[in-house]
Amino acid sequence: MKIKKYLLSLIVLVSGCHLERPFYQPLSVKLEKNQVCFIVSDGNGADRPLKVGLPYISWRNGDAWKTMSLPDKLAYEEEVLPGECIFFYGIKWLPGEYDVAVKIGSNTTEEIRYATHFTLSENSEKRLSLKK
Repeated sequence: MKIKKYLLSLIVLVSGCHLERPFYQPLSVKLEKNQVCFIVSDGNGADRPLKVGLPYISWRNGDAWKTMSLPDKLAYEEEVLPGECIFFYGIKWLPGEYDVAVKIGSNTTEEIRYATHFTLSENSEKRLSLKK
């Protein structure tokens, strides 16, 4: 009988771990003028500037994953309004599969982690296309 109570308690404890909020919020991605553009909306719709932190970008082309970084990573912090495009200039977006994560916040809110996964391909005219 004690074993049944112990197992039932364990099952309830383990299943409670799934009730947490997601670790990453969704980050929208699109192409604008052949550049990769990331968009985040502020949940309450306020038009206050958002501070975009340094991105973590993983790229896979073939079997190997590679971490990409901005050339001058110490000086990077961009401010955008909710719904505006975030461009990570300095990243050469090549065909392949990407995982991108970034922390975004404002002066009045804590930083929130955002992430997205997408695939880029390139046609014969060097135009990028996006697949989510």
